[in-house]
Formats: sequence, structure tokens, C-alpha cells
Amino acid sequence: MNKLTRKTHDEIIEKFPWAAELNLAEEVNKEEGYFYDLPKWQFGIGRMKLIHDMFQNMSKYFESINQNPEVTVYEVKDVFGFLRVDLFSIHQSIYSIKEQYEMLSEVTCSECGDSGTLRMMKSGPMVLCELCHYERLF
Repeated sequence: MNKLTRKTHDEIIEKFPWAAELNLAEEVNKEEGYFYDLPKWQFGIGRMKLIHDMFQNMSKYFESINQNPEVTVYEVKDVFGFLRVDLFSIHQSIYSIKEQYEMLSEVTCSECGDSGTLRMMKSGPMVLCELCHYERLF
């Protein structure tokens, strides 16, 4: 099992402020208030590391072309056990980075970051390594 340091939603957004999810309901209903708040990410250490690394690679891309980040993140979510990121950018390379990390989430334990496989749990599908799967069973 990897010894990863837990990255929180707030720490990631503090480091990459451009990656804060755009709350469309808040934008549309500024005067009336909005009907929901986007929840903070409730992912395991392994998944949070993937998100952090994805945003770090996006940031490095923009540094390499000497531009400020031009990305709008709409939502970071778990869909049937895999990481999915809804975003918009005029830079095609950003989509390649996003797709790379979404594919990595399909083989990376969401809890510890080791190699994992999709497993059906009571709470729904999750990508877990053998050890994390065993720990969740007992």
C-alpha cells in the first residue's frame, strides 16, 4: 500500500484556484439565491492524488506555453466507480490530460493509489486494490 498524503478539496483549490468548479446555479440566480451548493469532493486519498496530479499537469501545460490557465471546471465526480471531470478549455491538450487521468482512475485504487480493479460494493462500484477491498469487507 502506498503512503500518500491526503490532499483535501480546499488544498487543491488553493494551489489551483482556476480549477474551482463553476457553480452554474449561483451564476444564473445571483439575485434570487441558488437551489444547491456543489459538494466538496468526498474521494479517497488515491482519487484525490489523481485529481491533484491532473490539475498540476494542466498547470504545467499552461506554463510551457506561457499563458494563464484557461480552463473552466464544471464538475469533478465519480461515475460508476470512475473519475469524470466536466470542463471546458480552448486548448485540446487539456482534454488529453483529462482523458489520461480519467483512464488512470479505472485502474488506480481510489483509497490508496495502488493498482486496482473495479469492484461492486454495497455503496456502488469502486476501483480498489486487494488490500483496500478486503478492509472494506471486514
